[in-house]
Amino acid sequence: MIKIKLARTVKGKDYIKEMEKEHGSIKKFKKLINEGKGDMKLELDLENWEYLTDNPDEELEQEVILYDETPSFTMTDLKILDLIKNEKPESITQLAVMMGKDSGNVAKQVNKLKEKGFIELKEGKINNMKTPIFNYDKIEIAI
Repeated sequence: MIKIKLARTVKGKDYIKEMEKEHGSIKKFKKLINEGKGDMKLELDLENWEYLTDNPDEELEQEVILYDETPSFTMTDLKILDLIKNEKPESITQLAVMMGKDSGNVAKQVNKLKEKGFIELKEGKINNMKTPIFNYDKIEIAI
């Protein structure tokens, strides 16, 4: 099993905006946790949110650990991650246009990256469009 770490640094004020977008207010988030609908990760998120509310200029290091028995990255995978991170396409179709590739083939690669945990797909605003999200600064592979 190969350990893969996705890491990023996020400013406090940006972290707070992300949390508000995802959960509404900190009060609603606390209520969710108090109702027993949270886990250790959500409790840590609350702790970070509270701290960064008082210290919005601080930076937070975030990590996600993935495990994969047979990790493989093609140059296309890396190009997809780079474009999603830096160009922020609103859909898989727009990503395919940026790459000059067939959207069906790009969708397969995006779905593979999603299944492995590298990206998220958020519901878009129009016609069930999916917006690909990759918010990490680096990928570390431990052998």
